[in-house]
Amino acid sequence: MEVIIKEIEYSYSDKFYFYDLSDLHLGAVHCDEDSLIEKVSEIKALGGHAIVLGGGDYGDCITPNDTKRWDARILAPWLLDDMNPKLPVWMRSNMDNIGQGILRRTDEILSPIWGSFVGLIEGNHDEGIRKHNHYNFMKELLLKANKKHTVPYAGVQCFLVLHFTRKNSNEVHDVVIHARHGEGSARTSGARALAVLRMAQSTPDADITLMSHLHGQESPDIPQRLTVRRGKLKERNALATMTGAWLLAYKQGCPPSYLERYGSPPSVLGCPRIVIEPGKGTMTLEKVRKLG
Repeated sequence: MEVIIKEIEYSYSDKFYFYDLSDLHLGAVHCDEDSLIEKVSEIKALGGHAIVLGGGDYGDCITPNDTKRWDARILAPWLLDDMNPKLPVWMRSNMDNIGQGILRRTDEILSPIWGSFVGLIEGNHDEGIRKHNHYNFMKELLLKANKKHTVPYAGVQCFLVLHFTRKNSNEVHDVVIHARHGEGSARTSGARALAVLRMAQSTPDADITLMSHLHGQESPDIPQRLTVRRGKLKERNALATMTGAWLLAYKQGCPPSYLERYGSPPSVLGCPRIVIEPGKGTMTLEKVRKLG
């Protein structure tokens, strides 16, 4: 369990926009890279008002050692031929260099917003390639992220404390976030909602609870928590949500993904956004859906 504290100075009217970018699964042909790049542009445009946590599974990172899920037919086109003119044609394939190929692509897409990241959580796909292929994807990704910025390792789960201090004032506000990559194989919306609800109940001091891995965006209402402050009964509110994904479980015109093959439900593409207004003491969960 990692603990990360981020100091943020604000003015009364400031709004901050929190994103958990999880389950990108770059390297699979089913990854919706266009939507991910669009989201990165949105975050970059917010400048210093964007706060980003990486939630794990940045790369699909599945290799032939994974006999259950490996299928060379579902590799992204840039893994089959990265079109690098400096290399002979026969050396352009990354099929025998999957970890490095995915690492370069992940850094290429996320590099415009590395400065907005407050930490990188490790996912099961990131761990799998280290355990079975002796390639430490997380270590290499952190080295990329920290070339010009400070992006800490956030473990498989973390507490992130956003410590807001108001300019020219003694006023401070802490927003405590508990984030975990997650586990399990819940297939119904209710089961996924229950998973994140259970997680929220285990950390009653968290204002925001985030769980990834299951590719949904379920956000169950957290019952108001009662507490006593200076002899007075107070209500404490909290948010909890799953963090979505960027991997299409079902895609027409290409071989089935392992998600389709094993009957997983369609992923909820994209990620929710939480708007934090420390001056007003509010946080708002936003979920956007594109029309088909």
